[in-house]
Amino acid sequence: MNRALRGAWLLIVLVLSMAYWAVGGLLFVVAGLVLAPLLSSEASRALGQQMLQAAFRVFLAMLRLCGVFECEFVGFEGLHGVTGGLIIAPNHPALWDAVFVIAKVGGLRCILKASLMHNPFLRGGAKLAGFIPNKPAHKMLQHSIEALRQGDRLLFFPEGTRTRKEEGVINSFQGGLGIIATQSSAPVWPVFIETNSDYLRKGWPLWRLPDKKIKLRITLGEPLASPADEGATAFSERLREVYVNALGDSPKSTP
Repeated sequence: MNRALRGAWLLIVLVLSMAYWAVGGLLFVVAGLVLAPLLSSEASRALGQQMLQAAFRVFLAMLRLCGVFECEFVGFEGLHGVTGGLIIAPNHPALWDAVFVIAKVGGLRCILKASLMHNPFLRGGAKLAGFIPNKPAHKMLQHSIEALRQGDRLLFFPEGTRTRKEEGVINSFQGGLGIIATQSSAPVWPVFIETNSDYLRKGWPLWRLPDKKIKLRITLGEPLASPADEGATAFSERLREVYVNALGDSPKSTP
């Protein structure tokens, strides 16, 4: 497919994607209004997580069939049979990282940028699935620690925002993850996202189409836990070293 045809095809895919999420966002709002009064908060949250995971899987299947990306998941069988509270912590090269992780790992409550809780495409699904806004910070920390002690799984991006190229393979970590991990004693499972593309990185507008087929490798690392005598800052620094070692000194491209 030549460049002009591929550009036209990707534009069609973009329009279809926007329509998918416009309809999906409305359906999640309706589902929340209908189900929330009928179900317990735990049951509605579990159902919301299942519905959101299914929606993400269908969306990614559509993009894959349209030739937008290829993705290899590595090591996620390590989560099979794991119970209790835990934190899934990916690096954050692109805007759509959460979509891939939630599509792969079930039962996740995401720590979400507070402004996105008002996004019409995301609001219904986020509320139904029990996502936790990142502001105000003290409430986010409190709700996250309580959720982990109750056995929930959290999706937390330790960089707090998408990776800035000037900071290398990964940004400095925000303080929240270290506090949550040390206060809850929940293990942190690092996830390493590698890609050959700058698509949807920091500064890449949503309407700008990718210039080539996107390839991703998403790898689940070994869990890290904080001993009782380790502070939040020390744990964060130790965790960040794991990412630096796994991702290398410069951004990698998938094969």
